[in-house]
Amino acid sequence: GRSCLVPNQGYLSEAGASLVDQKLQLNVVPKTRVVKLASETFNYTRIDREKSRAKKMVSERFPKVGRRFHRIGLPPKVGSFQVFVEDFKDADYWLRRFEAEPLGETTSKQFQLQFERLVILDYIIRNTDRGNDNWLIKYEKPDLAEEGEGEDWSMVKPPEVRVAAIDNGLA
Repeated sequence: GRSCLVPNQGYLSEAGASLVDQKLQLNVVPKTRVVKLASETFNYTRIDREKSRAKKMVSERFPKVGRRFHRIGLPPKVGSFQVFVEDFKDADYWLRRFEAEPLGETTSKQFQLQFERLVILDYIIRNTDRGNDNWLIKYEKPDLAEEGEGEDWSMVKPPEVRVAAIDNGLA
């Protein structure tokens, strides 16, 4: 991380990036919210783990006492929760493919506009950590789309490209 950032507060930057994206209608950051969750896989102190284990054991052996506990289990932790974006791949994958198989003019322009939105977002949220590992691309190749009333009526659905800005915790 960077020395100017407060440790363990990256989740606020994640949610903040989503909020800025939403307000500016850039539509490049998947919806992200601040949540409280508990999980065995999270990093807890030994005291928290032992306290949780002891409360669980007491409540199982002495249910009347256990009902008086405010919480049984590990304490919830605050963090960010981001919607999973379907069918996106890391930018590196698609950029290499686009080098070998260049996009058409219209799709290339669409990709440029999406990328410019990403750059604008990063400038506004002061994200200097953007690399090909923390933004994603979704590319839908041209496809036949059945439309119209006639049997033989079909048209080609143009290719579509979208960008998703993830991992905004150092902004």
